[in-house]
Amino acid sequence: MPTRIDEKQLKKFYEEVGEKYPEEEIVYHTLRGKLRKKFVLDFVRHAQGRFLDVGCNSGIYLREYRNGDAVGVDLAHSVLLKARKRLYRNRSNRVFFVVGSAENLFFLKKDSVDSYLCSEVLEHVFHPQAIFDGIAHVLRPGGRALVTTPNYRKNKPKWIQTGELKNFQIDGDEYFHTAYRPEEMAAMAGKAGLSVLQQGTLEWEIKYATKIPVLILWSVRWLNRHFFKNPKIESWNMTVFEKLSNLFYGIGHFTGLEKFLRLFIKEGVRSFVVLTKE
Repeated sequence: MPTRIDEKQLKKFYEEVGEKYPEEEIVYHTLRGKLRKKFVLDFVRHAQGRFLDVGCNSGIYLREYRNGDAVGVDLAHSVLLKARKRLYRNRSNRVFFVVGSAENLFFLKKDSVDSYLCSEVLEHVFHPQAIFDGIAHVLRPGGRALVTTPNYRKNKPKWIQTGELKNFQIDGDEYFHTAYRPEEMAAMAGKAGLSVLQQGTLEWEIKYATKIPVLILWSVRWLNRHFFKNPKIESWNMTVFEKLSNLFYGIGHFTGLEKFLRLFIKEGVRSFVVLTKE
């Protein structure tokens, strides 16, 4: 994708990603994905009333919601087709799907949802304030919303290489992918007239579980780039990285060592805010 705002090309890119890239099958088998899913599912399972998942992809969180009707919105029609096939089986509550942009939810009725989720979407949009304006529009007074996004410390990222997406024959050299600190999201929420119930970071366990595995990953990657130049080695390298990361996390978690390590880790690699509308 070119480094400029082009809504048509953006939609085309995400349609192709949705059709070719099995994101849920890949991401949620990683340690990061598992920790993120656990955190978001805690919000989803305590949500009530009409539930809206913006940027729902193929519906991993919609599948878990049981406390009312649900609506999934995504820019890519291709992922909504997948979600529909998976969700219209043995459902007691109704689930609706809408092709739409997270940056413009004003096609939905005002004050029409009780619970709102926008997980791993904010970092991909060009107008982040519009996300929070949309929450203020659709959320009923007293409702709750959760927004998650990558965190950063020093340099705020913008465009990144497509990386693994190329392995799935997806066109483009780079795509928009930034990050936000919790206080940045809280400020945008306040500007939209929303109140912050909670803000912070998650996936802090990544910082101790990947210390040794990432050294192995980088070392093998350097050797492969300069000597072997074999794509199969890179695939094997990533598999070993994920298995070792899960192993170190398991050791730290089940032995209680992570409670000690937590003292030296100030924040996690992902930001979140829980919001409401007065």
